Amino acid sequence: MKSPEVIGMAIFGLLCVGALVLSIYQGAQLRKRVANYAALHGWSVSRLGDARLKALLEEVSPENKWGPNDVMQVERPPESVYLFGYNVSSKKGRSNGSTGNACLAEHTGRVHQGPVEIFTRVPGIDKLVGNRVKVGGEEFRNKFTVTCVRPEEALKPVNAEVEKILLDHAAGPGWVINVAIEGRSVLVSSRWAETEQDWDYLIAMARRLRAAVR
Repeated sequence: MKSPEVIGMAIFGLLCVGALVLSIYQGAQLRKRVANYAALHGWSVSRLGDARLKALLEEVSPENKWGPNDVMQVERPPESVYLFGYNVSSKKGRSNGSTGNACLAEHTGRVHQGPVEIFTRVPGIDKLVGNRVKVGGEEFRNKFTVTCVRPEEALKPVNAEVEKILLDHAAGPGWVINVAIEGRSVLVSSRWAETEQDWDYLIAMARRLRAAVR
């Protein structure tokens, strides 16, 4: 008769194998969805993206380590648009990291110095965030937190049109979103953007924000 310890280890092993098989299956299904979505729009897909995207991510979000995957080239230089899945973590190791989907859009307009970050406000928690900047109208400040190491730089890209775009988002669909503005790039990301309709939405928002800050 097998001991309870051996039986427990066997069950644990089966659960681990099951979780691995499920993860592989889900990954394959996601890649199939991405391929079909890209083909529908006539876009190319790269497993890890290109050097240009990696350089832009480093510029627009220098404190984080980005791992792009299933990268779709929506528009090409000089005003590139990339749609991609990601895993991201702090270079300083302050968090466990997160995954989601994002859209990065380049423009050929003014250069912004920052980076300026805008994200959905969580009352109470936002008081723990460093480099907060008081910018925008009262409704905007109630919905979003803005950070920048140089407060005066946040006043330039966070204009009335950017406020309107983000308040429109807060009114619906309203899921948690992060926006980073630096140089000539706008990065929009969210762990909640999971469906093809959400991907369309990310692209549309990135394009609108690009037009608003150029």
